[in-house]
Amino acid sequence: MAATRRSWVPNSNDGNFNYLNRMSCNTEAQLQILTPTQPIRLRTRFIGIDPDNAVIFALGSDRHWLAAKEFITQGQGVIVRIINSDDPEANIIAFRSKIKTLLNHAGRWLIIDYPSQLQSVALRQHSRIPIMVSASLHALKPDGYESKPISSGNLHDISIKGGAYVGNLIPGCDADQALQLQVKIEQSLETIAMPITVKNIQLPGDDSNECQYGFSINSDDDVDAEEFVQKVVLSHLMQQPKS
Repeated sequence: MAATRRSWVPNSNDGNFNYLNRMSCNTEAQLQILTPTQPIRLRTRFIGIDPDNAVIFALGSDRHWLAAKEFITQGQGVIVRIINSDDPEANIIAFRSKIKTLLNHAGRWLIIDYPSQLQSVALRQHSRIPIMVSASLHALKPDGYESKPISSGNLHDISIKGGAYVGNLIPGCDADQALQLQVKIEQSLETIAMPITVKNIQLPGDDSNECQYGFSINSDDDVDAEEFVQKVVLSHLMQQPKS
């Protein structure tokens, strides 16, 4: 059955903003500080919100926060991701903003401007999430998977059940073939992997030499599959727009 696609174009849907306004205190969040050289990624907690004015996060004190200290200043651009794992649909909200101020009175708080636009996605819905993330496919061998890819390309959509990969033609590849999908997460400089099974193959058209491989995720643990998909989706959301 065809997957329902969602637009990733930023929107100002009232439901998304209402969801943000009702977010529970201490929900996990991640900040990306937009520096001229390399983005800095920080973990934090959502503290509260002043609708249409400001969003408040905990100001961290670990080595990552200390290393980023010179960039945590008024007017600094940030990308925010809030991950509500306790929600039945595992919603992720992401938005761009700027640091408003830092407070050290009642608590150590980082206050940023309330967003004008939001992106959101529910990980536990079965509809596939359209993305564009670099990936590769690796062949099975007796003791694991080959380190050299048999195809390099991009993930075009993903869900906790499966997705679509577009890349170089794999000679002799058939439906039901087991492979490993690898995705390089640029923000954390790590490579994550998940076993998959090819379900269908769309051969190249006249204007392309790339194939589309529809696949299912092979994981005995739904939590592992969800964490993999979460990292992939967050990597997509954290990509800086090309100018």
